[in-house]
Parts: sequence; C-alpha cells; structure tokens
Amino acid sequence: MTDEIKISVITIVYNGESYVERTIKSVIYQTYKNIEYILIDGASTDGTMKIVECNREYFHTIISEPDKGIYNAMNKGLRLASGDYVIFMNAGDCLASDDVLEKVVASVGNESQLPDLIYGNYREMGESALEKVIPCYSHERAWYGMFASHQSIFYRLGILRDNNITFDETYKVAADYKLTLQTVITGKKFLKLPFCISAFDVSGVSCKNQDLGLYEADRVRKEVLKMSWIKRHGIIVISKTSRYVKKYLGFLYRIYRY
Repeated sequence: MTDEIKISVITIVYNGESYVERTIKSVIYQTYKNIEYILIDGASTDGTMKIVECNREYFHTIISEPDKGIYNAMNKGLRLASGDYVIFMNAGDCLASDDVLEKVVASVGNESQLPDLIYGNYREMGESALEKVIPCYSHERAWYGMFASHQSIFYRLGILRDNNITFDETYKVAADYKLTLQTVITGKKFLKLPFCISAFDVSGVSCKNQDLGLYEADRVRKEVLKMSWIKRHGIIVISKTSRYVKKYLGFLYRIYRY
C-alpha cells in the first residue's frame, strides 16, 4: 500500500521568524498524512521557536540547540529520520501544493520497486511572488551540477544509511550536491516526476554564494567522480556562461539551458 510509505520532512532554521511559518504550513497542510516532521533549530534568538511551539503537535521531533553550520544541522536531521524517504524543506522553502506528497507517493506506487532517488520540477521564490516552473534536468547530468533543486529531491533513506552517505561538513554551500551525486552513482533506480515539487527561497546560502558554489562543485567532481582538470575547467566555463546569459539575456536562457 502506498500509504505505508513514510516521508521524513526535515526543516533547518536559525532566526527565521519572518518566513518559517510558511514552510511549516506547507508541510502540515499536506493531504498525505504519513509524514515524520523534524525541525532542527540552531538556538534562534528571535521569535522562531514561539512559532514552532504553536505548531508542536505536528512535529515528530524538535531540537533547538547551537550547531556548527547548516550541514551539521542537516546531518542531525538525517540521523533522526526514520522514513522511507527524506526531503529537506528548510525555513523559507515550501512544498509546491497541498497535495504534492500525495502525488509523489502515488507515482511511487506505480513502480515495481522503491526508487533510490525521486525528483521533479521547482520554482524560485523571491520576496514578491513565485517565478515560473523550472523543469529539472535528468539525473544522468548530475556530473554537471544539481539537476533539480535540493528541495525537490527525495532520497531513499536506506541507500543513504547503507552507504554511509551524509552531508560533508567541510563544505559551505555544495554538500547537498556531493550527497546527491553520491546517491546517483550508488543508486540503481530513479524516478523523474513531471510536476512541481517545491518553491525554494532564492535568498538561501547557495544562491548568495554562487562563486563559492562553483569552486566547491568543482571539488565535488574531483573527489567523487575523479574527473580530470580539463573536463572540470570546461564545466566551470559553461557554468559561468550560463549564469551570464541568465542574468543579462534572460530571454535566451531557456534555449541555452537545454
């Protein structure tokens, strides 16, 4: 039965009183109810925990304590998770609709076995409104970079545990890419979904540190794929060109992207 599939949703937050509520609501309003909701707070000093406490009944686990950074907090969440799948919906990010988890689980029910990784489309979310849906790439292009937003990827917890895959805390912004790439090269079955999974906050860490992200993604390709310098350098050139086209020639970006 597909309703036996448990989804662990993990939210990481620190001083997020102005936006954490929208994340919480996007999770607790889901029509699919077999959810294990875990929140890891980095000892916020604002009103974040007051908002969390108002919704305590919906959480399986709440931890509020100092941490060593976002990936340290995400690893805490991973250790606590017990679902069949885990997805990270950090403060400010939202699931795309109230029935998105129901649609994901229904799609899994059509498969002969549980996929190791499930992913779909996403939206960027600014201060004013949602942007248009951005189609995900195929996981076969993981060598290039994140083929979907981290908030639109479900990882089968079993494959992470069996292969000791966690977030590498020596990274500042690209540990999610490393974990995803490790899952892709380890996994055997993947499910690409044709609908929008999430809307992610473009004010997040990775969006604000794109140059560092390029450097760390290069490091991931070297460490995980053992890719040569020439190939890695070529990817950096393509990535920088793509960023330029997106910023200054937006009407050409969709053509260039594919």
